[in-house]
Amino acid sequence: MKNCLSLPALPLREQLAAYEGVLRTVLSLKQAHRKELHYAVADLSRSLTTERGGMKVNYWSTPRNTSAYLHFYLPWNLYRLAWLLPNLDLNLEDGDTVLDLGSGPLTLVQGMWLARPELRTKKLTFICSDIAPKPMETGRKLLETMMGMPVSQSPWKIVLERTALEKTLRNHYGRVRLVSGANVLNELRSGRGQTLEERMDELALAMTNACTDNGEVLFVEPGTRLGGKMVSLLRMGLMEHGMLPQAPCPHDMFCPMLDQQSSGWCHFNASAENAPAWLMDLTNRARMERRNISLSFMHAARTQPQYDTDMVRVLSDPIRLPEATESARYACSSRGLALVHKAFHFQSGCALQIQWPDKPVIDAKSRAQVAYPAKR
Repeated sequence: MKNCLSLPALPLREQLAAYEGVLRTVLSLKQAHRKELHYAVADLSRSLTTERGGMKVNYWSTPRNTSAYLHFYLPWNLYRLAWLLPNLDLNLEDGDTVLDLGSGPLTLVQGMWLARPELRTKKLTFICSDIAPKPMETGRKLLETMMGMPVSQSPWKIVLERTALEKTLRNHYGRVRLVSGANVLNELRSGRGQTLEERMDELALAMTNACTDNGEVLFVEPGTRLGGKMVSLLRMGLMEHGMLPQAPCPHDMFCPMLDQQSSGWCHFNASAENAPAWLMDLTNRARMERRNISLSFMHAARTQPQYDTDMVRVLSDPIRLPEATESARYACSSRGLALVHKAFHFQSGCALQIQWPDKPVIDAKSRAQVAYPAKR
């Protein structure tokens, strides 16, 4: 992973701007429905935030909900992926298979096509799995429109499977180069008599078993407290079964966000200033102000990274400390949660070389260990 997450480059921003045309091609909305689209977005948002985790809301139950999801939530998810994916070390080669769990409208596959253009000419198989076929079929049409060709004429092979997560993983035991998922872990629940930690451990084992010897796992979740917790639990399960964090973690120690005394969660923020004008316009008309985007993610593999004990990953926006003249930022380190002073200019997601005081200093409020940027 690159030292810092960077916002989408100009060619990618232009493709995101053109995505409105992709939606218009696949979803032929009547003029009256298009005029009230922002109301549908606002109504769907209220439903998602009032129901627990959005689990009781079926985005695909009505054309109105479907249009709202595909015109608002899907492109915002693609914008997040456009921020993340170019910064990850994903070395897919001809003949590799990607198993995408909880695919929905093929969000991650579309994100790969947009954000990793070097993969477009590779002969890859994407096995997209979900319990509902309609979103996947819609996603395939959107992908084909972006490609400018039917999938059958593309180097990419798209296979849609209507199966649950665990069954899909069992069906592809030992054959998958990359197990992936976007916005799926936060919708999972533990089984009867089972803790969430146990459920995630079972899934982590199944993911590991599905991978080839050089296989990898990548999951991207909303940057919410729940999304961050699910990613941290997945990390713990994967490590139990031989998969080590490649990003964003700067270490393979216990995740400080799982500490019972911790009130934070692992997530990264970035400006929404480069989002397409049409998407910002729809967002503003729906009265859903969006200045920043946020995500949590985990990229793991059997490869042993070269961790640096003096390297941290910046997590938070700047925090003004009462006793300090400069802002600080929270960061993840091998020593647990760190509070890095004088770190105003280092963005969320940056890997930062730091210096620890000779004598440990503990922040009274957060119990984080104080650190400072290394002198250049």
